[in-house]
Amino acid sequence: MNTFRLLNEEDGRVWYRILHESYQSLANMGISFEAITAQEEKALKWLRDNPTYGLFDEGELVASATLRMPWGPQPGPRPVPHIGWIVTRPEKKHQGYSRKLLAKLEEEVLKKQLKLPYVTLGTALEHPWLADYYRSLGFKVFDTVQLPDKKHHTLFLKKDLK
Repeated sequence: MNTFRLLNEEDGRVWYRILHESYQSLANMGISFEAITAQEEKALKWLRDNPTYGLFDEGELVASATLRMPWGPQPGPRPVPHIGWIVTRPEKKHQGYSRKLLAKLEEEVLKKQLKLPYVTLGTALEHPWLADYYRSLGFKVFDTVQLPDKKHHTLFLKKDLK
């Protein structure tokens, strides 16, 4: 059975391990997501500063995503929450967990609690399949930028929630 909830500091070490292990596969792709190199202390601060939601399967954290709030330390490109640091436990990839997580996040948090008209997320143009994956979830590209200190180009995507 899957459960969905806001992560807390007690989840931090397990969450960090999953984040670190999952993002390492991107290290040699010319992509400079902050999560690739985030040290544990910095990642745990991220968890404290940004609402991060997890999907659990039989009590085990299998996927998570963070909301970067417009008033927070690292807002997104629009005045709405920006989804970031989406991750699935490496041994649980390709089982639909991130899709389930994002659906729960959309329904239970973005629509019901925050009543948002839309949400944004970003990914690397150079990633071989992520943009297509997000498009399959209803996101549409609205901008492509080269952010300072990034090796990759960032695609910003938006999903209407109304």
